[in-house]
This record gives sequence, structure tokens and C-alpha cells, in this order.
Amino acid sequence: MTTATEILTDALIDINALAPGQVLQPNNAAVALRKLNDLMDSLSTDEDFIPYSTENISSPGSGWNGWIAGQNKYTIGNPVGGTFSGTLVIGTAVISGVTVPSNIKVGGDITDNQGSLPAGTTVLSFNAGAGTVTVSANALFTVSTPEQFTFTVPGDIKLPRPLRFQKSYTRITSSGNTGLDYWFDFVPMDRYNEIGYKGVPGPWPIVAAYQPTFPLGTLWVYPAPSQAGEVHLFTDLILNNAGTTAFPLITTNYNLPQGYARAIKKLTSLELAPSYGKTPSRQLERQAGEARAFLKALNASPVELLHYDTEIVRSQANNAGWIMDGGFT
Repeated sequence: MTTATEILTDALIDINALAPGQVLQPNNAAVALRKLNDLMDSLSTDEDFIPYSTENISSPGSGWNGWIAGQNKYTIGNPVGGTFSGTLVIGTAVISGVTVPSNIKVGGDITDNQGSLPAGTTVLSFNAGAGTVTVSANALFTVSTPEQFTFTVPGDIKLPRPLRFQKSYTRITSSGNTGLDYWFDFVPMDRYNEIGYKGVPGPWPIVAAYQPTFPLGTLWVYPAPSQAGEVHLFTDLILNNAGTTAFPLITTNYNLPQGYARAIKKLTSLELAPSYGKTPSRQLERQAGEARAFLKALNASPVELLHYDTEIVRSQANNAGWIMDGGFT
């Protein structure tokens, strides 16, 4: 268990910018916290620094129901779309007096400055003519003076925009084949673009490619799925603990995996040194390199084992995948 205050204090002590026992002043802490979050954002781009891939499972009501029949292109992400003003009445789910934004979308998350809306509230509908937005939860108390609401604009797949995808699978849930998993590999866009006709229909994808477009990423799959299935997407996300940044608050307690506290403190020391006119010692540089190397060694993906197409090495008698080739392999 640690806090951003502890990380920054220890990091500044390591470069002699703060004395042991000295309190980190608020103005100083605010600048250092921004630099710490910038560092965490940068470390997220290093695949060997990510402790695990997040499993995202499609399910009704989650904002993502799975593959859409015949669709091979999906936007992915849930970025903030903007703000608007309105009022609420306790026990109701209608925000009134709204100039409805043109980009608001059903299913987007919505929060308000005063905390009248419960966590996890989403947009159910909106009416520009009436100036109302209906949400998924009733107000906890009345807000008679217009306050600010913030909403997100989710893509086809309502997940945090990923940095990378790992090998994932579709779990078939139709009668007779329930529980069968069919994995699909991710290939570079250049390889995906080599597919001559990308609209070929199939029961589930066997290949996917990811374009890290912004603010919504773009996921391409082949062939275009023709049936419903429970999708399990494994993604690498920006290192965070309680929001869109790693450390939104300087005093909040955070649980970090083993080995991360030391690595983050030492790397933060190197990150802050130029701003404080300090030159890191050789010992600090060695410690930071050692701590980071330990994490990279722990998280590095093992060499992939040789595997063969299941259609070649085993019978397809009990494999619903025969529909991909009619059994002629």
C-alpha cells in the first residue's frame, strides 16, 4: 500500500531535493504529481512494464453485447464527449433545462459536479426539443440551480481505449456448441490489408487487427461474424488505479503489485531531477535500472510454443469450426 505523496517524497529525498521529515508543500506536490502521472503514462507504452492484460467480456447491459452480425469494423473506447448544464429532482432520472449536445450518445457514462447521480449512471435517452436527458439512475438529491454534467461518447465496444490487444477468443453460446472457444490472433494492419475481400462472412473471426486511432481506437476482424457469441478481449491499458490517470489524488491509498513501488520511486527520482536542478547519482541510476530490469524480466512474454492449426492435427468430428471449410481440409 502506498500513496503518491510517499512516492514523490521518497523520490525527492533520493535526489536531495527534500530532507527526510520535510513536508511536501501543496504547490510543489501538484507539479510533481503531474510529472508522476506523465511518467506512468509513458511507462504504459512499454509492454514489458504492464503486469497483466485485462480480460474484457461482452455481456448484455455492459455497453457491449459482442459481435454485430455482418460487421467487421468496430470503434473502441469511451472518451469524454463534453459537458452540459441542467437540473435534477430527487428520485427522478430526468435532467431538465438542457441544451442537448449534438454528440451525446445513448449508453455513455454521465457524472455531475455535485454528486447527485450515483456512480455508474449512463444515458438512456435524450430529447433536444424538450431539453431533457434521461439517465439510468434516480437523483440522490435535488439540484435546483443548474450544475455541470460530464458525459462520455462510447464506441461500438465500450471499453477504455487499449494500447494493445493480446490473443483473444469468441465463446460460442448457441445451442449444441455452448462453451466452445475459438481464438483469433492479432496481426499488423499491413497483413490485414493483404486480405482481398474483407467482407467475407463467417461464424466468428479468426484474424483481427488494431488501429490505435484517437480518441476511439479501431478494431478490424476477419471474417465478419455471422452469429452471436461471448467475446473475450484481452487488452493492455494505461497504468491506472482509480481513474484515467495512475494517481488522480496525491493522498489516496494505492495497491501496487510486488516490485512496482521501488521501481516507480527510483524512476520518478530520475524524472524529477532536471526540474529541481539536480544530477542523479550513479548509485540512483543503478538502482533505477535494476528495479526496472526486474519488472521487465517478470513481465516479459515467454517464447511462444510451436502450435499447429487444429484442423490439421485432430479430428473435426466434435468441432463446430467445420462450418468454416465444409469439412474439406
